[in-house]
Amino acid sequence: MARRRERGPWFWRGMIGAMLAGVFGLFALVAFNIPPSVMPETACRVDRKDPAHTVILLDQSDPFNPNDLDWVHEFVDNEARALPKYGRLTVMTPNAASPFDPKVIFVKCSPGSVADANPITQNPKMIEQTWQSTFYKPLIAEIETALQDTRQPSSPLFESLYTIADRADFQSSAENRRVVVVSDLMQHSDGFSFYKVGADYDAYLGSKAAETKPHMDHVQVVARIVPRQIYDLPLADVKAFWRAYFTEAGAEYGSVN
Repeated sequence: MARRRERGPWFWRGMIGAMLAGVFGLFALVAFNIPPSVMPETACRVDRKDPAHTVILLDQSDPFNPNDLDWVHEFVDNEARALPKYGRLTVMTPNAASPFDPKVIFVKCSPGSVADANPITQNPKMIEQTWQSTFYKPLIAEIETALQDTRQPSSPLFESLYTIADRADFQSSAENRRVVVVSDLMQHSDGFSFYKVGADYDAYLGSKAAETKPHMDHVQVVARIVPRQIYDLPLADVKAFWRAYFTEAGAEYGSVN
């Protein structure tokens, strides 16, 4: 009867090595999946390493029609769902009383949408419920409240954009910065008004308002122009002005409509 071959030292060394590799691999897997510490009021990372930051500037100085609420909801929904987990969303409105101090009506970080869920290790239904209850519904509630406040006598868009670009959490060290302007794009303040000089970019460059140009290098900027039955200026002129404005600011600019 043949004797069974004894396993040599290299076999046992290999087994021990494989076991150690498995243990270290398990520890590494756990370590990489430990969620970061977050601030209780915003659910944003304590270390401020936001993977993305989107700022929505909602210009409610002119009334929104009831029909506008549908596309506003859809538009905001798309922006919110596009944020990665822990991505920061800030919603602001221009402030006629203090143009360089726009009102911040919402700040929160995404808990992660169902689009990012792993169907094997996560429950998409629970993720969607959490996203809706802790992030999206409070967001929509604040936006609907803001849209009802149409008593602003002016629309200081320049001033608001300068302040956004100057925010500590929106500097070039931050990743994936995006500004979404929901407005008819009619700049109107004491510093510069389209209603007085038109959408004249040369006039703007010669005005005092040009002294506070925003710096938006590598920032994505999108304008969602609010539909009006009658525009006070040719829409093509308004679009051309803002394209020149954001191009000089260093932003990647696009108009949704």
